Amino acid sequence: MEKCIIDLLCAVTQIDRRYYSAIGTRVDRTQYPQETEASFTAELFHRFKNIIEMPINCNYYDNLILHYDITKAAINGRPDLVLHQSQENTNVQKMFIEVKTSSNVNLEDDFQKLITATESFLNFENAIIIIANRKFDLTKQLVSSYFRQVDYNIKKKLFLINAEMQEDSPIEYNLFQFSSIRIQQ
Repeated sequence: MEKCIIDLLCAVTQIDRRYYSAIGTRVDRTQYPQETEASFTAELFHRFKNIIEMPINCNYYDNLILHYDITKAAINGRPDLVLHQSQENTNVQKMFIEVKTSSNVNLEDDFQKLITATESFLNFENAIIIIANRKFDLTKQLVSSYFRQVDYNIKKKLFLINAEMQEDSPIEYNLFQFSSIRIQQ
C-alpha cells in the first residue's frame, strides 16, 4: 500500500468529531441535521496538506500538488481532493478522493467516479472514497453489490476509508482495498 494512502488515513484520524455532523436550528427553534461534507473535506485538506509538507515527506511528495474541488471534465464533475503533478499532466496522478458524510446518500455515482478515475484517460494510481457516519457493514454490502462485475485490476486501485462515529464512543476507522472485500457470487 502506498505511503500517500497511509498518510491520508492519518489525516482522517486527525479530524475532530465536530466536523462529522452538525445540528442546525430553524426559526421555529426545531432542529435538523446539517450537511457537513464541505467542512469535513476542507479540514481533511488542511490536515493532509500539513502531513504532505512535513520535511520528512519532501522526497515522496516532491512535484505533487493537493487540489481541493477541482474540475475533471472526464468524469463530468469535481472530485473533493486530487493529489497529482498538475491538471495538464496525466502521467503522475496519485490519488482521486471523494468524501461523503451523509449516512443516507446514494454512493453509486461516486463508485462510478472512482472507476472512471483509474481508467486510462485520467490514469489515477489510486481512487479513494472516504465515508463518515455510515456503518461499515452497510457500506460493505453496497460495495459488494456494485463491484461484483468490476475487473480485479481496477478494484486493486480502489480504497475505502470508513470513519464511523457513535455518540460517546471513539471514532472507529477502517481502511479497505476493494479487491480484498469478498464479493459474494
